[in-house]
Amino acid sequence: MQNRASPASTVGRAIDLLRLVASSPSQHLRLIDLARRADMEKSTAHRLLQRLVSERMLVRIPGQRGYRLGPLIYELGLCALPENNLRETCHPHLRRLAEQTGDMAFLVARSGYETVCLDRIAGNFPIQTLTSGVGDRHPLGVGVGGLAILAAMSDEEIDIALQAIEHKLTRYPNFSAASLRASIRRTRDSGYALDDGVAAAGVSAIGMDIKQPGGMPAAAVFITTISPRMDASRRAMLSRHLSACVKRVQADMAYGASAGFSRYCAAPPQSR
Repeated sequence: MQNRASPASTVGRAIDLLRLVASSPSQHLRLIDLARRADMEKSTAHRLLQRLVSERMLVRIPGQRGYRLGPLIYELGLCALPENNLRETCHPHLRRLAEQTGDMAFLVARSGYETVCLDRIAGNFPIQTLTSGVGDRHPLGVGVGGLAILAAMSDEEIDIALQAIEHKLTRYPNFSAASLRASIRRTRDSGYALDDGVAAAGVSAIGMDIKQPGGMPAAAVFITTISPRMDASRRAMLSRHLSACVKRVQADMAYGASAGFSRYCAAPPQSR
């Protein structure tokens, strides 16, 4: 086994561990597995893993000895495609959605265990519902955009997220971890997130998540309107428009990733 102590090589070894965990998400690799595959002393691997956990780049899998990627990795990944680029990509599609439906259309992005509103466009219906402003932040699950993102995450990720935001939900009397779990089940069953006046009295909203080219839910689009306007037939129509909008956005994101960032998708370099 190799023994390297310089700061540069320590960073390299930490990246090796991160790459191993990322490439084996279903194997729940343990300390002994990671040390063997990374060709490093168990004590060195343990020290690096502990630091990566403390920095939120890795998390321990509850009830097991394995590791999985942590929330900081996700947050850094979002920064690799700046929010402005996401907004620019989505803006024409969001405008089309507002024009098609006549209602207010919103774009939110995930930021850690929160969502941040990046864009909103008004439709032509006389009554517009301004439930969020650009820059507004809410815990994941509060509002249909965050709910759509939360429901698209894995069950393990949902458990971690709900634990992280539980103390923040005290500021939202209509929300709790239990109510969010129920909403997640309904969202998965229906294929879209729905809020009938829970977040804001008299306002209904419907939304869907947007996935990055790798399949991770990174953002969401949603529509808000006055509750009497959100009957079953119109809800079905809005869900079709939302689905088409999401597909167009994801197609543009995939094209941008293949056209502009393909050089970053090459095989990882060999261990130093």
